[in-house]
Amino acid sequence: MNKRNPAGWERALIEQMSKQADFTIRTVSILGQPRTMYYLKSMVSLSQTLDMLDSLLSESTPLDPSMDNLVVDWVLRGNVLVGNSDSDAPLGLRPVKLQHNRPIMTSQIEQPLQVSFDSFTEELYTNIGLLRKKLIRPDLAVETFTTGTSTRRDLALVYIQGEAKESIVSFVKQKLHDNLPRDIHNVSDLLKMLDQPRFSLVPTYLSTELPEETSQNLLEGKVILLIDQFPFALAFPAIIKDLWSLKSDLNYPPLFRMFSRFIRIAGLLFAVVTPGMYIIMNSVNPELLRIQLAISVAKSREGVPYPAIIEVFLMMLMLEMVIEATIRLPKSIGPTITMIGGIILGQAIVQAHLVSNLLIIVLATSTIANFTMAGFLNTIGIRIFKYATILCSTMFGIFGLEASIIWLCVYLAGLNASSVPYLSFSLKGRSSHE
Repeated sequence: MNKRNPAGWERALIEQMSKQADFTIRTVSILGQPRTMYYLKSMVSLSQTLDMLDSLLSESTPLDPSMDNLVVDWVLRGNVLVGNSDSDAPLGLRPVKLQHNRPIMTSQIEQPLQVSFDSFTEELYTNIGLLRKKLIRPDLAVETFTTGTSTRRDLALVYIQGEAKESIVSFVKQKLHDNLPRDIHNVSDLLKMLDQPRFSLVPTYLSTELPEETSQNLLEGKVILLIDQFPFALAFPAIIKDLWSLKSDLNYPPLFRMFSRFIRIAGLLFAVVTPGMYIIMNSVNPELLRIQLAISVAKSREGVPYPAIIEVFLMMLMLEMVIEATIRLPKSIGPTITMIGGIILGQAIVQAHLVSNLLIIVLATSTIANFTMAGFLNTIGIRIFKYATILCSTMFGIFGLEASIIWLCVYLAGLNASSVPYLSFSLKGRSSHE
């Protein structure tokens, strides 16, 4: 940080904040003497602050005026500087702030089943408090970090001592300490800080807006990162069973829980295999079918002018656009428009003999199966991998499909996230063996 004459902190502050329209300088009477207050009126409730001024002054802190960045950062975080006539050092005052964050509400994206309905907000310490309400235990560790140089941002590392492996905690801490000067604008910046794989078919972390889900991740040995002004908790690292296992499953009887997970595993296989199998049975290895079924499949493609792979890619592209449109459109009209559009387009394409009826059934099955998996991030990697299985099936038939699945298994076996192999089935630390 740049050092300067302490008497010049006011001039330096005014100079650096000259282009901030909400920066305010106001003189008020404090203890019978005029004092100058410096603050951002977009973040500070001045009337409430003045009403509580006596109690706030007792908790104020003198700041080192020789550190320009400290003074400016104090104001940018929504605090107040008070000029002190008895000293060159200004007083740092934590005022009553204007409320910019929404209150604790129900989940906006995830569908909570048999769990509490509260969700994270944009306020970092509110989110930490939600976790403390779920886990009332002294070994819940919370460590905060401030990252960035041009854009300062707070984040919190949360884990349970003894439940989380020391190797995971040390890895995350070391990466954060080594990269504190980096600015964090989004999750991608955070993943770069933590040295996560840049390209990966499966996410190396879990994202959730539910405190209940996050608390269960902590109990399973994961470490949690909370970012200020980001209403999701990121759990590191993700492992293979996170593809089909939800923490809310633990609220069901064991038989129901096993059945749900079986359905998700079956959905994973259906999503990966069915598009490639359609091409294999139509164009490459039709001899694998019984003659009656082979004739039925051939009749379904009667009049279709394109090869099977063009037909499949055409329909998969349309389905991807329908999925994206459903996500991006307003909630009030999105599902209706995409449902009507999907039905009309699908029927028109079949009647025009551009694709077969069987393909509509196959891709609808594959798409539905894709979304049975746990977590939206997990579904995206499988959607991408389906294109690889289709290309391999087109070129090498059933052997290409088998080879693509074997390659996926080998890829997952070599994937490491936060010093943990992806094919691990447990992340528990020493307490799990006690």
